Amino acid sequence: MVVVVFSIKLRPDLPTSEYEETGARMGELASSMPGFLGMDYAAVEGGELLVVRFDSHDALQAWHDHPEHVAAQKRGRERFFSDYRIEVCDEVRSYEFHAQ
Repeated sequence: MVVVVFSIKLRPDLPTSEYEETGARMGELASSMPGFLGMDYAAVEGGELLVVRFDSHDALQAWHDHPEHVAAQKRGRERFFSDYRIEVCDEVRSYEFHAQ
């Protein structure tokens, strides 16, 4: 599994409705991509944190290169984000706990 951690700081003059529409579309599109395993979201001070999981680097590359996603990346740099950091990680170990 490949895990992408996307830490975002939003611009103070963020066009909120455009950003929300773009985010909703990207979530819809990403979840339809072959190899997409899931996404988690958290609001953090001044921005957002996304954790996205794909089953392979090839699946992640296909998402990265999808034409709508490429356009959204450009829009993000131009209109939405003041800063961001993307970390791409390979899963080393995974485990869960479920209370009964």
